[in-house]
Amino acid sequence: MKACNAPLVVFLLYLCFMDTSLNQKFDILLSRYIAVIEKSLQQRLKKAKDREFVTNEITKEISLVNEMIIHNDVVEGMLDFFRKDYMRGNDLGTTITHIIKTYGTDVEEIKPFRRIEAGKAITVYISEEEGELKKLATDQRKLVRFLVRYIAYLEIDKRLPTLLKIDTIAGAGSMTNLYPVLWTGSKDNKNEFVQLIYALHEAGYINKGNGEITKVVESLAEILQVGLGKNWQSNHSASIHKANKDYHPRVFDKIMHSYQKYSDELITAKKTNK
Repeated sequence: MKACNAPLVVFLLYLCFMDTSLNQKFDILLSRYIAVIEKSLQQRLKKAKDREFVTNEITKEISLVNEMIIHNDVVEGMLDFFRKDYMRGNDLGTTITHIIKTYGTDVEEIKPFRRIEAGKAITVYISEEEGELKKLATDQRKLVRFLVRYIAYLEIDKRLPTLLKIDTIAGAGSMTNLYPVLWTGSKDNKNEFVQLIYALHEAGYINKGNGEITKVVESLAEILQVGLGKNWQSNHSASIHKANKDYHPRVFDKIMHSYQKYSDELITAKKTNK
């Protein structure tokens, strides 16, 4: 399928973001990768003469890609470890370093024991699968590309029911050219995102302040890929009741100061160029 050509895009983007943190770089690459796949799927469905046939075809292809990525128990163990660390929001630099050591650089070609057959000690080498994983895990760039592809197709698999809806495809022409956007606020403080959306909604900047605010928050969280968690509403409520009377959420102060800094730099640059 065309989406499988996306690794080249991911590799080029990887080079562009070498100076950013690994967590930020990974999320940027993941967002781009998913956007490439989604666009390809939408284009196929849009031109399909038999959408049911193409829908079934795409579903099988995505399932097959996921099976091919997790092609043996050795790789599955490594991917399961990475997926859990990624979902927890742990530092990916530490996670990748651990994977490189555990599955790559510290893996010896000859295992530290010998098998006894017919009274003779036989040298035991690592399996072909372990050798392939060692080669992959020793190259950080290839490893990151592989992990991005893995998480991307897991996400695509979850989104398929929505992606394959006819009404979604009908509006695909206006959506495919949009720039991918990802919330990159602190993963440990999802309440900042909630505070920001509540404020915009209450101020009438979203739906003129109408509609159920919880649905608005959850909808925007899905678009921006924010994992709110089950207790986001109670956490937000608790933060309000526990706050001091003169408390102002840091997210608002940061936005105000950041925009002021941007404005000052723009004005300074204009004066300098005169």
